Amino acid sequence: MTANEVLRAVGESPDLGNVAQSWEESQAVYPGGAEPLVDANWRIWREICSFGDEIDAPLARTAQAIRENEALSRLFWHLYWRVYLSPTPQGPSGWPELRGCLGDDGGVFYLLAALGVVPLLYANYARLGFPEAAARHTCQQVRCYCDDAYRHGHGGLPGVYEGPLGWLRNYTQKRYVRLGRLEYWLDPTPQNYTVFRHRQSGRVVALAAPGLRFDAAGYLHSDPAQYREGEGWTTTFAMDEVSASGYLLDPRGMGLNRHVTLAFADWECVLRKGDPVLQMHIPSGGSMTPDACRESLREARDFFRRYCPEEPVRAVTCASWIFSNLLEQILPESANLNCFLRELYLEPRPACGSDGLWFVFLQRGMIDPAKAPRDTSVQRAILRLLESGGRWRHGGMFYLLDDLDRYGEHVYRRDWSPDMPELRG
Repeated sequence: MTANEVLRAVGESPDLGNVAQSWEESQAVYPGGAEPLVDANWRIWREICSFGDEIDAPLARTAQAIRENEALSRLFWHLYWRVYLSPTPQGPSGWPELRGCLGDDGGVFYLLAALGVVPLLYANYARLGFPEAAARHTCQQVRCYCDDAYRHGHGGLPGVYEGPLGWLRNYTQKRYVRLGRLEYWLDPTPQNYTVFRHRQSGRVVALAAPGLRFDAAGYLHSDPAQYREGEGWTTTFAMDEVSASGYLLDPRGMGLNRHVTLAFADWECVLRKGDPVLQMHIPSGGSMTPDACRESLREARDFFRRYCPEEPVRAVTCASWIFSNLLEQILPESANLNCFLRELYLEPRPACGSDGLWFVFLQRGMIDPAKAPRDTSVQRAILRLLESGGRWRHGGMFYLLDDLDRYGEHVYRRDWSPDMPELRG
């Protein structure tokens, strides 16, 4: 059966999303079923992911429906193979909801595939020497996808959106683990800024990558049309054996039209592109209290020092809607997110106006305030910004692990200034 034949057989239109991608490759190794469709398997895996037995009925009838329908079985295998087994990452996008053949259980089709991460994650952790307790804790991501996302968009029904499934592949191949409230994976940093620490005062500054065009306010845009002619600046950066020179990044999350030269007699380079870092992922679920964030960072530092001592890491990095410095303008100063932001060195990212807002509103593309949900304080605050004519932007961050003992002291912002004495030369 071709991809289009399968889609027609389950009552869907042909050529939906990227379903047909690598269809022949997956079907060439189609085994007649898939492990997540075996009742004995998913029952164990849903317990590991902290689901209760109330979810057994939709899982059982959906797995049976897939097993008894060759078209559904082939489509499920294609999804499973694409997410976990293909030689290169091929996450699903725009796949059908399958309501025509599965009704309200359409999302359970994707939940069964999500549960399939469990044995592959456990096998990866065994190879890495990570403890079983960490594997079980990391598997909570599947429940987050269901309870904190899909249920909200589908009246409480269980399921998983197909889009996030591609992320699960990371847990099966990378040094990736949930520790406390947050998740981390050890990898070379893709960020292109360079970070320096003053040898005497300990002050930290970051210099922007070369070739970035900032607007007059110090922000970056994905669409060149957002820049005004004659405003802003384009960055340069150079580094040799004795010094580095470039444009400052303000730790509050914007670029500065201030070019500086840092002599290595006074400054040490502590982070550059390609250095091993803990890249952070923030699972849904709230409760990002200052204590929870601090303890998670400490757990991460200690965990990776113990289990990956051959690659000592200096920093945690991340890019997310959560690191938009707009949150400091639209949320109360005491909000948990703002407490977290004040501890970090924020850095700007090219923005299109809707970056990351799917995770806030569960809606693709630009947000229509007239149709967007207003259930949370964050949703309401962002919508007020958009309704007043504001433009959304996301951001990035880094946190140097050597500063963890001073977490809570706002070490990157305290007394920070582009004119601080360390930068006068």
